[in-house]
Amino acid sequence: MSWLDEPLRRVLSFIFYKARYFLYLRGKPSTLKTNYQSLYVAYDQFPSYKGAATHIYHMVETLDETVPETLLATLAPKEDCTLKVPVAHHKVFIDEQNFLKRAQRFSAEVDSLIEKQSNLVIGHFRDIWGGVAVLNHPHMASIFEVNSLPSIELPYRYPLLPAETLDKIKQLEEHCLTQSDIIICPSEVIKKHLVANQIIESKIHVVTNGADLPEAQEAHPALPEDYLLYFGAVQPWQGVDILLKSLNYLQDITDLKLVICCANQEKFTRPLKKLARNLDLEDRVIWLHQQDKRTLQQIIQHALCTIAPLTECSRNIEQGCSPLKIFESMACGTPIIASDLPVVREILTPDHDGKFFRPGRPAELARCIRLLYDYPEIRDQLGNNAKATLVSKYQWPMIKKQLSTIYEDVLTNTHQLL
Repeated sequence: MSWLDEPLRRVLSFIFYKARYFLYLRGKPSTLKTNYQSLYVAYDQFPSYKGAATHIYHMVETLDETVPETLLATLAPKEDCTLKVPVAHHKVFIDEQNFLKRAQRFSAEVDSLIEKQSNLVIGHFRDIWGGVAVLNHPHMASIFEVNSLPSIELPYRYPLLPAETLDKIKQLEEHCLTQSDIIICPSEVIKKHLVANQIIESKIHVVTNGADLPEAQEAHPALPEDYLLYFGAVQPWQGVDILLKSLNYLQDITDLKLVICCANQEKFTRPLKKLARNLDLEDRVIWLHQQDKRTLQQIIQHALCTIAPLTECSRNIEQGCSPLKIFESMACGTPIIASDLPVVREILTPDHDGKFFRPGRPAELARCIRLLYDYPEIRDQLGNNAKATLVSKYQWPMIKKQLSTIYEDVLTNTHQLL
């Protein structure tokens, strides 16, 4: 549908989603069996172009390899995406705009889904909404994959969220964290946060993100020879506004462009596009949306460097994260400039396989960009070292082996109890 303009694409996407939802309500016959052995639940639209979808894909694939007959339950995607999983996929259609009401309905749907299953031994959930449903069925071993905590993230999305509602969300978090058998998280920062909140350390396992080594590709024909790259989602904590402001300090490098590959739809970049206009940067920034995996890898490979300008906020400092954009840049051998935060230092070493700047400082970010632009030998060294680090520690097969060991231990303990 690349020949359609963006407004018409959004209208058709909405109509398509509504039509599928109507069929769902009319009781379209289910092809699901009732004897799946493992369940993975994610309150995420899947498949999608977001980094979370890549993470879900590898988690589900590993679960199915370890405990065959896996069932995946997610929110139904609103747009088509080529990423698929080789397991049964129950897509939950919910025609509800309110976030919390939609989450509650998702939880009820998953609970009903579990009721119809007779052989489940493992329930792996990615959020508290799926967790409430899984923990209602204690015959399963429960695994809570903590990538984020809504009590920390939701106030960024909904600043007027009542304190009473936030307290209830915190209670659900505590329930899922204390009652789950195993907790998986992608960084030591998240683990420390959980331990500080009285969660038993011995049941927490750190399993980082990773990346696969891509095949080499020619440069993208529609992009300039020299460009910086940001790719991923554009929530406030990602710091894309800081990146845009840094370009003001690089006005003398007239041929240098910034490419932003946004995982979201175009509407989510409107505030940033307005900022770019206000900064008189419209001719310096190239906006791309929802690129497929292969095209994104092509764009990463030929960037001068990629930027991960994470902000210094509770979401990144207290809760923590494991930025997939860093791992995928490492896999391409592309040098990385990143905010100097504990979650980044878990992955990269300053001036060895990454260049750091103090978060929230556009001028300092600009100096790092200028250094890599002026000295290609430094770029090459950083990129080569980053790729070597990924090869030695963060390839997906290595990460999935860690995860598989956790699943096997859970199965062993479950059988011993039986």
